[in-house]
Amino acid sequence: MFRRLNFYSICFAFGLSVLLILAGSRYTDNINYHSPLESRKTIRNYLRIEDGEDNLVQPLPTNPYDGSPNIDKILEKTRNRIRSELSNYNFSNSGVNGLEELLMESGGTPIRSLIVSTWRSGSTFFGELLNAMPGTYYHYEPFLWYDIIQIRGPPYSYKALKYMKNLMNCDHDGMPEIFEFGKGHLHAFSHNTRLWDHCKYNKELCLDPDFTTKMCKLFPFQSMKVVRVRLRLIEELLEDKELNLKVVLLVRDPRGVMQSRQHRSFCQPAPDCWSPELVCADMISDYVAASRFMEKYPDRLMALRYEELALDPNGTAHKVLKFLRLGMTQSVEEFLHTHTTVEVAGVSSTFRVSSAVPFKWKTTLLFNYVDEIQTACKEAMSLWGYKMVNNASQMTSKDFYPLEPYTITQ
Repeated sequence: MFRRLNFYSICFAFGLSVLLILAGSRYTDNINYHSPLESRKTIRNYLRIEDGEDNLVQPLPTNPYDGSPNIDKILEKTRNRIRSELSNYNFSNSGVNGLEELLMESGGTPIRSLIVSTWRSGSTFFGELLNAMPGTYYHYEPFLWYDIIQIRGPPYSYKALKYMKNLMNCDHDGMPEIFEFGKGHLHAFSHNTRLWDHCKYNKELCLDPDFTTKMCKLFPFQSMKVVRVRLRLIEELLEDKELNLKVVLLVRDPRGVMQSRQHRSFCQPAPDCWSPELVCADMISDYVAASRFMEKYPDRLMALRYEELALDPNGTAHKVLKFLRLGMTQSVEEFLHTHTTVEVAGVSSTFRVSSAVPFKWKTTLLFNYVDEIQTACKEAMSLWGYKMVNNASQMTSKDFYPLEPYTITQ
């Protein structure tokens, strides 16, 4: 009896030891193993790309398609999402009774807005502000493929205006340069977050004009930003009554522009980007065009200084949205809060302590360079209400405020 009990005790002890060893091994594996997906979730990041920058950190897929995507299912899902996100939206802000009146696929006319600016003038932040509006299809920088040039007239202007009109009408056929460029530069599509939600898992969708045309026509709000097309050229778009386009011209102090461009590898030595003389000649041209358009097309153009947006983002955003026939939404308010109260490193980041950005040139540029910019930009600065600075001590003084009132004479 005793021997039998001893034998069972030994068996039990042996089995318990094996179980403890196995459990310990699994515990060790668990504390040392992290799935690639879980590990990457902690470092997932979008690198905000602006204008000529070609680097790209792509967002990691969280729900990749299994096989070929079902286009009809994607489109229907998008329709439902738009309806849901705008279920509480007051469409009277947009001058209509309901969503269907703004949908091209239903024969409606969307609310169309165009941002005209230049490199490093706050256009990426402004574009993303409008993109925070639910139901927005964002045509981000369609002319990246032109490289670092300004389009001031023929021959480039013919194709640029044709493509802008086609994009605003959600007609994506016959624009091979845009899709060919996109094959090697997917960031050209990543700013259009509603489109990117699908093609970040299957890039062929972004490169398919038929799909992007159908997707585009689902959205009641169409926004576009360009930094290569000067304002005077877009009169053809303003004349198109069916487009019913509204335009915001975004300008910035040339000293701030040139300070910001120093950190961009794409800018130097391209003359259109690096020459203060050309930068300020464009500012004068834009001012003259704005004067004419405000008289000829009342309520179709708004001129905005970047500094006003940065110093009072909430108040300025309300004014801009009202001008564009858009109502303030919770998503836009959240964007303003998250992007103007914290700073995230990176020259292309749109997360900034906004009030600290506009006058950074005062403490980072040498006065000799500032004086060189001012010499080339005296007329442009006078037109747009930017005060000249006389010496280095005045430039760095907290008492020197570079802005003054300005008017656009009609």
